[in-house]
Amino acid sequence: MLPAMLIALTVASVCAVQEPSINRQGARTPAQQKINAQILYEIDRARGKVAKETAPLETGVRIDAQRRALVDVRAPVTAALQRTIRRLGGVVLSTSPAHESTIARVPLLKLETLAADPTVKFIEPAAEATTLRQPGLR
Repeated sequence: MLPAMLIALTVASVCAVQEPSINRQGARTPAQQKINAQILYEIDRARGKVAKETAPLETGVRIDAQRRALVDVRAPVTAALQRTIRRLGGVVLSTSPAHESTIARVPLLKLETLAADPTVKFIEPAAEATTLRQPGLR
């Protein structure tokens, strides 16, 4: 019983720590509602809004040396969207018009501006490719 209680308390505390970017009214802005919670946490961390005494949380969001996050922008793939990403300091890595997906590296602190674009539906961390290797097979 005790381990289950500890797990429940740990999960509750992690969820409380991960609630990022809440405005004074207690709700996210329309742009923030289009951004994955883990990315919002990283944005808050970059802005210094995460308490220093809080243990660093591993979000899985890949951020490069230029503070750009690797993201999947869910929106119709258009030249205008790609121009917007570049104007914000991002780099488009790949697109899939059929899936309305643009994989890009975008500066963390510019993601809310990108999300405010009315054509953007959602911004999430880009999926990472994985392989399954079976022992003994080459």
